[in-house]
Amino acid sequence: MLFYGNPAPDAELVVMYGNCQIPFLASLLAAAHGDKGFLCVLNHALPGEEADRPTPEQMQRCCLYLEQYDSQFDLAAWGVPPEIERYGLPLRRYLREHCPPACPILIYPSFVMTCMWPFAVTSDPRNVPEPKHVWGRYPYGNRVALEVAASGLRGAQGLAAYQQQSAAQMPDLTALLARAERKLWHRDAQCDVKIGDYVWSNFRERHLFLAYAHVRAEAIGELAQRLWRAVQPLLGGDADAAWRRLNAAIDAMPDMDTMEEPIDPLVAQELGLKFYQPDMRFRWFDQRWTFAEYITRYIDYDTSW
Repeated sequence: MLFYGNPAPDAELVVMYGNCQIPFLASLLAAAHGDKGFLCVLNHALPGEEADRPTPEQMQRCCLYLEQYDSQFDLAAWGVPPEIERYGLPLRRYLREHCPPACPILIYPSFVMTCMWPFAVTSDPRNVPEPKHVWGRYPYGNRVALEVAASGLRGAQGLAAYQQQSAAQMPDLTALLARAERKLWHRDAQCDVKIGDYVWSNFRERHLFLAYAHVRAEAIGELAQRLWRAVQPLLGGDADAAWRRLNAAIDAMPDMDTMEEPIDPLVAQELGLKFYQPDMRFRWFDQRWTFAEYITRYIDYDTSW
């Protein structure tokens, strides 16, 4: 498990459960409240591995349990990823059951926005872990691209087929956007800390979402500030000094990922993404590709880079 803050064996612990956003949040909160230890309990693990859980002894040191609202069931129409059924929700139950009786619990939201990738799928059998790419070279699947790949078309022909088939199969993006908005407010309604207003006001103006649940540092910083305001009365200490330390850590924090899942120009136009530019290039590890370049390489499963 990832750990931030005070490593002393008798230090009080703030246990944080959630997705890949929580290590970033934990590191920021630990910068503000270095007298506490911040233990990250991820609801997923690397392929082939099991998620870690705190020991009962560690849970007895828990002075505050911060739980990210489990929105995995909201992610997509293709169902719940198997790892969530296997250990995500049972792990959450374990944490709740082992919290000390008087331990405060706060629920906070996750950044999730799926409508920008309407053909997303959770797996691609071609994508396997590599030493330098533990989640594989192409961790974000695309249903239409996989159909084109299965047909045997490659290169320019594969791209042309994708463009034709994706246009024909494109769902009602206005309806997808409305659904995303409803889910945004639904998640907020389950939480003690809210983020929906920030997401809805900014996601079309600025390129906040690197993928459906990976965001830029500024977004994590906004959620960290809101979360800090909720936990400060519980954690105590010099609030002004903690706020300064928090913001200094936010200023120094990188984005969540070195990858930006490319967005189809047709999707960007229909959703009104103002940050989108013609032939916009997206970071992909150490590469920078347009959507057309990316989807061609993905169809071909190009590993030459």
